[in-house]
Amino acid sequence: MEHLDLLIMDAALKSHFLMLYCMILADGIIDVKELEVLYKIGIENYGLTPEQISEAVREAGTSYEFPEKIEDRIALLYELALIAWADGRIEQSERDMIESYALKMGFLEENINGITDFLLEQAEANIPVGKVLDKILNS
Repeated sequence: MEHLDLLIMDAALKSHFLMLYCMILADGIIDVKELEVLYKIGIENYGLTPEQISEAVREAGTSYEFPEKIEDRIALLYELALIAWADGRIEQSERDMIESYALKMGFLEENINGITDFLLEQAEANIPVGKVLDKILNS
């Protein structure tokens, strides 16, 4: 447990969960299904406890640290898409948030709509992140 506490204190991981939590807030409604997806991502993808996820969101601050590696950036955008779809619909504010983060991560503006469309389609079908990454990185 000690090593996970150190991991959760990492600024990049806190930032990651703050961005995911912002997606929950994007449509102005905190939906239980969206929160469930946030916690599922934290537990399954990062080996965190619910308490560690809550702490990361609560103490994350307001500045973001984007992942350096392209596959990590895509995975983060995909996790945002999963949360956006958790309540069964996509609001324009949620789409705008994914597009905004993609742009800030350095993706070319002319590719942003296509990236967002693809990730939202994959999230709607609940495709595992590894398969999504394979489709993108091996095409």
